[in-house]
Order: sequence, then C-alpha cells, then structure tokens
Amino acid sequence: MTGFIDVHTHLHDPRIIDNVPDIVLRAQDAGVETIATCATMEENFGITAQLSEKFSCVVPCLGIHPWFLDTLRPDWARNLGQWLEKIPAGVGETGLDFMDKSADRDLQVHVFKTHLALACELNRPINIHVRKAWDAIVKILKHHGPVTSGGVIHSYSGSADLVPVLEKFNLYISFSGSVTRPNAKKVVQALGAVSLDRIVFETDTPDIVPQFILDAHPGEAPLNEPANVPKIVRVAAERRGMAFETLARHGYENSLNLFGSVLNPKANIR
Repeated sequence: MTGFIDVHTHLHDPRIIDNVPDIVLRAQDAGVETIATCATMEENFGITAQLSEKFSCVVPCLGIHPWFLDTLRPDWARNLGQWLEKIPAGVGETGLDFMDKSADRDLQVHVFKTHLALACELNRPINIHVRKAWDAIVKILKHHGPVTSGGVIHSYSGSADLVPVLEKFNLYISFSGSVTRPNAKKVVQALGAVSLDRIVFETDTPDIVPQFILDAHPGEAPLNEPANVPKIVRVAAERRGMAFETLARHGYENSLNLFGSVLNPKANIR
C-alpha cells in the first residue's frame, strides 16, 4: 500500500502546537509520510521552520496569508526571501480572499504576485488560498504564465469548469475534509474533473474537520489532524467512483512531484 502526504496544514496553530509530537505519531500510524505545514505571517516563520527541523517528515512553507496583511512589515518581502534562501521551504500560504468586501484587494494582489515571483525565482512550490477570487487569480496567472516551480490550490472550492484552466498553469488541485460533507455537490463535481496526475489531498489541520470525525464526536468541537488524510482519500475515491488504492497512489505520487524541490531526503516521520 502506498503512503500519504498531507499537502496543507498549520502545525504552528496555538490550538495544537503543544500536541505536535503526538499528532506526528498518529500520522505515522495512519501511513502519512510527509506533512506540509504553512506559516500565515512573519511572526510564525520561525516556529514553522523549527517544526521542520524537529520532525523530518515536516515540510515548511513560508508566506503571508491574505487574512493577515495587516501584519505586514515594510521589509516583509526581503525577510521572506531571506528565509527561503536559508531553508528548503515552499512558499505560502498566500493567495486571494475576496469574501470580505472591505478587504484591500489591490494589496492582496500585490502580495500574492510577490510570493509568486519568489516561488518561481527560487524554484519552490507555492501553496495558494483562493476564495471568491477566481477571476482575479486566473487573470494573474494568464499574465504570469505557467508556475514553473509548481503549486497547489488548497482545499479547492471553485467550479469543475475552472479545473482544466488551472491545471494548464502547472497547478495541482487539493481536496480536504470538505469533500466528505453530505452536501458537497460542487466540490464533488470538481473532484471528478481533476486529472489524475493533478490531484492531491490535505487536512488544513486543525480546521476543515471531516464529516466522519464530526459524526464520531457529536456535540463536541474536535480538531483536524494529518492522520485523517487516508480516510479523506477513501471518501474521495468513493465519490469519484474509483478504487481507493488507485486514487491514493496518484495523490501520493503527485504530492512527491509537487514538493520534490524541498522534500527532506529523510522525509520519514521521526
């Protein structure tokens, strides 16, 4: 049986940081070999890098999330570049989120373009967040051209029709616990549209808790963790109408291709 890779988590999150050793061990027991953990602002670049040093299975990604642009320092881009030159890390979480109509969209676009340029310049995969900003992302990509370093749209929430457009820009499409929701019609349609050589999986730990975890803990507020990736893949396989082992193998191989430039040669847990 193939292994699994969680392409998007936030292990630095204060809700789980003290439990990371146990989280990593449970991931190992579930067959998860590699965990990509994404910073969200300069303040957690350091802890994200430290997690990758402590756990050889952890791949760090460094970036500024569009929700936290109010934390930007004047020299943020130089600081990010220096971190990326110092350690083998991906770029992100970065992207566009237009859910909040009061958000500074021009600043989001500028910050995302800067991340994108750094990723391609340093040949690092980029972890991208998109909500209600699909037209803007496509416009930027059309101007920029294919993402030569590779990238992933995390927890995909766009349309099935947009999937082949994004794939042409050398992007992978990631599915999270949202695909397990009973009413996830749009996500399931997109799931069926993704090429098998472009599909990957994630948890977005500690958020987007899968339905099977919610069902097992009624009335509680459980947190997500990388150990849930295999079951997410299993639900995705059922909803796509294909063999679990086949989808798991494609997701694993695609994730290796995505993170090939930054994977620790010791990328096994412990």
